[in-house]
Amino acid sequence: MEPHAVGEPTRWDPCSITPEAIGATGLDPGYRDEGWGDGIVVPDWGRCSFKPPGLDVKYFLSVEVSLSHTLAETRADQSRIDGQDITIGDRDAFEYKTRVGKTGRTCDIAVEVEPGVVVFSVIDMDDLADAELCEMVLRHTQDLEDSLPAPV
Repeated sequence: MEPHAVGEPTRWDPCSITPEAIGATGLDPGYRDEGWGDGIVVPDWGRCSFKPPGLDVKYFLSVEVSLSHTLAETRADQSRIDGQDITIGDRDAFEYKTRVGKTGRTCDIAVEVEPGVVVFSVIDMDDLADAELCEMVLRHTQDLEDSLPAPV
């Protein structure tokens, strides 16, 4: 048997989540925002964000993916607030909150993928309660779990 080269793993594209899957979780299937914004490059992470339908948006769902970061790293990060281990489908996951500045609040779920990690974040735009943010991110993560790369 001849040895063969194994290529580098390819980072999953969070914008590859189908419009049907986005619509089924209650978000606007026609909206997606790829990347971090004009001129912002974050080499270790890919990002796609989604929003509910309409103009009066109370939150955004951000889906970020990294090949070089891990779920263990996320758990060990002391800046995470109220972290707890959870399961999404059959996948190991970690739910936590973050605060950025005076007004930036998110509830996040990091899900282990091989290799790397996918982080779902509900970003508050309307002073929603922490429990509400976490309920939304859990629902969206569970709804979109089938869109993630297949577990190895």
